[in-house]
Amino acid sequence: MALAPGAGTACVVLTGHYDVVDTSNYGALEPFAFDPENLAKKMLQSLSSKQKPSPSEVLLKRDLESASFIPGRGMLDMKSGLAAGIAALADFLGENERSGNIIYMAVPDEEGSSVGMKTAKKILSAFASEHGLRLKALINLDAAVDQGDGAEAKAVFLGSVSKLLPFVLFVGKPAHAGAPFDGFNPVMAASVFAREAECNSECLNIRTIFPGEEPPPPTILYYREMRSRYDVTMPADVFCALNVLTFEKSPAKVFENLKLLVQKALDSSISLLYERMSAFSRKQNEHVAMQKLSSEVLDLPELINRAEYVAPGILERLRRIAEKNFPEDKVLQTAKIVHELLTYTQIEGPCAVVGLAPPYYAKAELNPERDQAFLAYIKDEIAQFNRDHEESIKLRPYFPGISDMSFLAPSVDQQSIEYIKQRSAVDQPDLDGYLRDPLEIPVINIGPWGREYHQSGERVNRHYAFNILPDLVFQICQGLLKDNV
Repeated sequence: MALAPGAGTACVVLTGHYDVVDTSNYGALEPFAFDPENLAKKMLQSLSSKQKPSPSEVLLKRDLESASFIPGRGMLDMKSGLAAGIAALADFLGENERSGNIIYMAVPDEEGSSVGMKTAKKILSAFASEHGLRLKALINLDAAVDQGDGAEAKAVFLGSVSKLLPFVLFVGKPAHAGAPFDGFNPVMAASVFAREAECNSECLNIRTIFPGEEPPPPTILYYREMRSRYDVTMPADVFCALNVLTFEKSPAKVFENLKLLVQKALDSSISLLYERMSAFSRKQNEHVAMQKLSSEVLDLPELINRAEYVAPGILERLRRIAEKNFPEDKVLQTAKIVHELLTYTQIEGPCAVVGLAPPYYAKAELNPERDQAFLAYIKDEIAQFNRDHEESIKLRPYFPGISDMSFLAPSVDQQSIEYIKQRSAVDQPDLDGYLRDPLEIPVINIGPWGREYHQSGERVNRHYAFNILPDLVFQICQGLLKDNV
């Protein structure tokens, strides 16, 4: 944390995360992942030697040849945002007469579970109080992506999407591989579910309230069969976790729609199995016996209740074992716990257990009553900035990816927190932090733009990140620090 002091008590906070994802996907160029100048040269050499470059490689080559983009791990996500904040801080300190104060705060772990911002939130108000400061607004500096000319990414975001990670454990009826119609393979149900859910913005039937603004569609982040060794028997269960980004405030609505999708996947896979049994029967000119199958979808609390009835205290025991074996991976802990709970219930497939895995990111948004004057100021400031700089920066309602904004301006209530806890296999005491120590100030996101963050082609637009963005952040800070805003 850094404090740039000036006259008066008004204070704006600039913040962003300094951690990055790993560099293994750079392959042979990994030694240059943090050396943008040499990386650009090496990338161009490699791209120029390719006989049939992919469309993304063609765009990367064009971007690097134009020198409009700078490559490197963290250049976009999100060292350039932090750099713009430091530049704005330097401009502020260069003023002979400074009105107000700026706190600059860099945090770790946004790429994990946002432990850094969760901790920073706890101390920010105390830090401001200790220095006699009155917090007026917070600007997060996270980056946006755009595969075009930046028209959609050059924006001031007034909120952030919610992230849920619902999971499904598809449960089968194991049978010998030589007699597959004697059982039910959960891989079939999981694959039908994956086909229906993957990148399908319609699958959960949730409509946006902002025409033209859609969060990225769902994508599966975990997909694994749960046994630990091979044998000639169908797997008993398959675990899937679906990343859902949504403008929807209520996790219950998303979850209930997910259950409908899971039930549809189970029913479709049973019907498909019957069809394939009939086709096989016709091939060998004799009837293949197959028992009638029915399916059910269980909420995790119901599975827990059945297991606890047989073995009281089993959930806590399994939580301790999973945390010891997989301390860094809450989703794998979830998968192992639910898998083990099944063994105490004698549940037989086809069925599915559904719940919510961490992490959860709450929807972030401005308070429509408290922040009216702030929103009016931001609209006027952006319009003036665009005129002065011949730019086309937009106001957009929601940052389309997860961000630390979720912990700074969460739009969530106690009922939703309890709903998530009840459907979590692992203990999540940090969820209560959403409702503690509220900042009660407007939070927005203004950051650089570029392409392919988390990929080897990660790159930031040079002109916007290092010329436009610092001026924009500084100008907004100056206006906010006047007493009349």
